[in-house]
Amino acid sequence: MAHVDYSNGDSFSTLHPDIIQTQILTRLDGPTLSSTASTSSYLQTLCREQKLWQELSAATWPSINDPRVVKAISSFPSGYRSFFADSYPFSEHTWPSEKDDPPTTGLISAVDLYYRGELIYSKVQEMETESGKGSWFLSAPFRVDMLDPKESVSTRIRYPGGDYEAWVRDMEASMKLNWIVIDPVKKRAVNISSRDAVSAKRNWLTGDLEIRFSTVVTGKRAAEVAAVVSCGSAETWKEVDEEVGGEVHVREVRLGVEDIEGKCLKGRESVVILQGLLEGKRSRKDGCGEGRRGKGRYEEYVEMKTEWRKKKDGREKFQDTICMIFGFSLFVLLWSFILLR
Repeated sequence: MAHVDYSNGDSFSTLHPDIIQTQILTRLDGPTLSSTASTSSYLQTLCREQKLWQELSAATWPSINDPRVVKAISSFPSGYRSFFADSYPFSEHTWPSEKDDPPTTGLISAVDLYYRGELIYSKVQEMETESGKGSWFLSAPFRVDMLDPKESVSTRIRYPGGDYEAWVRDMEASMKLNWIVIDPVKKRAVNISSRDAVSAKRNWLTGDLEIRFSTVVTGKRAAEVAAVVSCGSAETWKEVDEEVGGEVHVREVRLGVEDIEGKCLKGRESVVILQGLLEGKRSRKDGCGEGRRGKGRYEEYVEMKTEWRKKKDGREKFQDTICMIFGFSLFVLLWSFILLR
């Protein structure tokens, strides 16, 4: 790199632009590159180079190399720079008018799943949301499956056997998920995954381990945008104390939206929530730090759900008691009338 002697009045701007872009700016992460751009008009010009943001985005989310995503990003106001500014920070959800039609004729999902920093699954899928051909989508329970029912993805992950609970904790800590939703019409994108897992537990019906990534939405009403990764052994898993280990396969990568009761929302309601995430303000904090905070928000949401259920159960018990008292009183009055006759 060229030597700059600041004692003789040299400045950073005396470096050749190619040196700054290829030797310095390419070594920066997204937030640092954005901060660098704000220091001077000269650096702002250099930091706007599309290739910088394209390489940075592709390194962060390999799935966006898909031609469908490349085409969508090319229409964004500032290309990859706009896409990164939308997708890296977390969205602060805002509630749009629920009377509005779905935000677009279709959305694109770009998914990247990591285990201990290694990419183990990457896929792009389009979903149609318009009220014509996609009317079934809007009226049916919302669910996006990135894997076909009979499809599974082999991994290098192995369940060693023995302490199953310790392995579950390790899987929860080791898995990372980015699920970016792109609106090619409104030229917006948002990462709806918490990045870090918020919970991991065994599905006792299928025997698979379900790792959950969650974005909690509050305000007008509470809801949860949940991405679930389901992992199972290549062999059939038996009872925990009989398991002998085996290679782990990814069997499901799915997205759903649930209300506070745990019920799956329909397509129209879910698209409204996704629209709120797409249009919401972006957090100024570091995305990874927010990802770790996501588990705390999820735990608060679980407590909220628990309190809501307690209140609901209390109301139902009270209503049952009133009905019993009313029924008994009616029974007594009826017999009193019969006896008095």
